[in-house]
Amino acid sequence: MNNSPDLILYQAFEAVPLGIAVFDLTGKVAFMNSNLAEVMGLDPHQVCGEDIKRLLQGKGIPSGHPLYRILAGEEYKGTAAPLTDGYPSYVSTHIIKGDDGGNAGGLLLLWDARGRQELEQAVLKAERLAIMGQLAAIALHEVRNPLSALQGYLQLLEKELEEVRQLEYVEIMLGALDRVNTLITNYLRLAKPGTPERRPCDMDELVSDLISLYEVELKNRGISFLFSCDSDLPKVSLDRDQFYQVMVNVLKNAAEVTSQNGEIHVGIKYLKEKDMAVFFVRDTGAGVSEDVLPRIFDPFFTTRDKGTGLGLYVCREIVKNHGGGISVANNPDQGCTVTITIPCESRGRSL
Repeated sequence: MNNSPDLILYQAFEAVPLGIAVFDLTGKVAFMNSNLAEVMGLDPHQVCGEDIKRLLQGKGIPSGHPLYRILAGEEYKGTAAPLTDGYPSYVSTHIIKGDDGGNAGGLLLLWDARGRQELEQAVLKAERLAIMGQLAAIALHEVRNPLSALQGYLQLLEKELEEVRQLEYVEIMLGALDRVNTLITNYLRLAKPGTPERRPCDMDELVSDLISLYEVELKNRGISFLFSCDSDLPKVSLDRDQFYQVMVNVLKNAAEVTSQNGEIHVGIKYLKEKDMAVFFVRDTGAGVSEDVLPRIFDPFFTTRDKGTGLGLYVCREIVKNHGGGISVANNPDQGCTVTITIPCESRGRSL
């Protein structure tokens, strides 16, 4: 097998994901790899001995372009506009030194700029979306004020119309306002969820507060309620208010899909080997269809007539901001389980 230095060098230049041309002190091409030849529409085996300046001018690069300064011993780094029309690129030229230290020729390098340009476009798009989100949040704040006033007066009117047939209309309007208010609240959390202000928190106490709020309601609906908690659970570093919102949302979802004589199990486990707390809510509802599961955290996706499609998405963002994770899975027998993992206090402080 021929392992000559020239062959090894040739294979290396062909393998590098760059366009490469090597030329001597007079500008005659000594080598051009396939990448550069393909971009320029040339045959790499027929350009040897050709003048590099003439080749570039033939591809539309004007004679005044600073690329040609390499022929006078001046290196260049920048963009070659004529090439970017069909191939977004960055170009640089480099002097090759001879054995005596003098200039022996030059090297032209061309590399793909599409990745960087796509990244720049993505950054600009993200900035525009952020501005739109801020404007939308301001607008929603302004909309919320008159809606709150309208809702308050309708609630007063509801009391005055207890025996009047038109009470049903008021109740419908109040229901619609509740849904609008929920949508605005969830959108504002989505637009600006806020950095969690973490404090050491006892998960057992936090869940107990949640249970005291919903236990009576669930029992009145004929739903059995179970609670379990590992005894060795350490404190968890989290924003109590934000995480309480998550637990309320998850428990309300479970209550809505669990029918009479069903069961909801709320539990907390401690994964000692990972130093993680696991909060879960298991119901005996209908479960989640397999085609819906992959989209369940998508914003504005919902299967409920009165759903906004933002509740679980906001929950996921809050949990992610705490360094944790949330998942939904169907139970082997009936219903589904929402599982949330959160770093305990020792890990939370380092996040």
